[in-house]
Amino acid sequence: MKGEVILIRLTDVGRKIDLKKAVDIIHGIQYKVIIKKRDTPKYVDFPEPIRLEIIQRITTTSQYINEVKLQVKIYEDGVISLTAHLKFADIQLNELYEIRKIKFYVENIEYNINQFLKSHETKIFNQIRDCIDEVGYNFGITDTEKYTMYCLTDTFENPKSFINENKIFIANLLMGEDPELNLNQYQIERTLENSFSYLQNDYIIFDFDRGLIIDPTEDYNDILTVIEIANYQLLELRILDKLLERRLSLAESDISKIYYMSGTLWRRLSKRVGNLLRLKYDLSYLLESVENVSKLFGDFYLAQLYTQLAELFQLKEWSGSIRHRIDTIGDIYNVAQTNLNEKFLLYMEILLTFIFVIEFVFLILGYFN
Repeated sequence: MKGEVILIRLTDVGRKIDLKKAVDIIHGIQYKVIIKKRDTPKYVDFPEPIRLEIIQRITTTSQYINEVKLQVKIYEDGVISLTAHLKFADIQLNELYEIRKIKFYVENIEYNINQFLKSHETKIFNQIRDCIDEVGYNFGITDTEKYTMYCLTDTFENPKSFINENKIFIANLLMGEDPELNLNQYQIERTLENSFSYLQNDYIIFDFDRGLIIDPTEDYNDILTVIEIANYQLLELRILDKLLERRLSLAESDISKIYYMSGTLWRRLSKRVGNLLRLKYDLSYLLESVENVSKLFGDFYLAQLYTQLAELFQLKEWSGSIRHRIDTIGDIYNVAQTNLNEKFLLYMEILLTFIFVIEFVFLILGYFN
């Protein structure tokens, strides 16, 4: 068999990346993703990243792979994306497992594929660090999403029959399990059920972390774009959820101090509320992107793929959880400010009462004098 293994790695490194500065550093090209394949609309708008392609000859422990094509994308929303293409030929199906275990030797340093991608990511991050606004959102939060696609470009008379004949092996491959693992029939069917086909000779299966494409025409770049966008959205939602978890902890800490009011508490709460408003802006922008992508696809083939990935990644559930958390934080600060306002009014009433009493006392003393 021939084809390629494609590994997609996306990492959130900060709140924003200044692409105008970054493009001068890494010498990439800022481009617009335009999909004009199958029955998709004439154009579909996605974020406009900087793209850089690297083709690197390598020494490996595999006789099937000696070259890695690496595509780097830098998104303005603080994401670095790396896509590695490892082409192979004359390989048996059961040898696909070995590809993820092979060792790379670059400048006499040994890597596996994940370490290889991580080293490039770190190099790019260090190059553009000064272009990044709020690295780790000031909480030290960074996170990564990874997805692997096994792409077979042989011509199969009936791709579905090929899948059925090798369903145990393919299910183990997509789940990342040992090929000899004796999976339950129900688990095999669940793993292979998210399948799609556009032509008689192509076939696609998605699982949570891995997928399989059979396409003798190698016309699957648009599908890879959909996979990257879905993982991009999942990554950003997970980062926002972690940020909100940290904010929630800070909010709980602040509210617990309401009854031990200090002179700086009001200013601290005001700053927290200001940060919360900015976070709401970021959240609204991202959620709008998440919820509108499927509308951009319309009722087309790629929309079906995107919808299935969104369900696998539970994007709507992530969105709902984030909305609930941001509402909770808003309620906490509203309670805090209400308590402070009530305390302030109470102190003002006490002060006015004290002034009134003093004036009354002076009035009485003046009357008797």
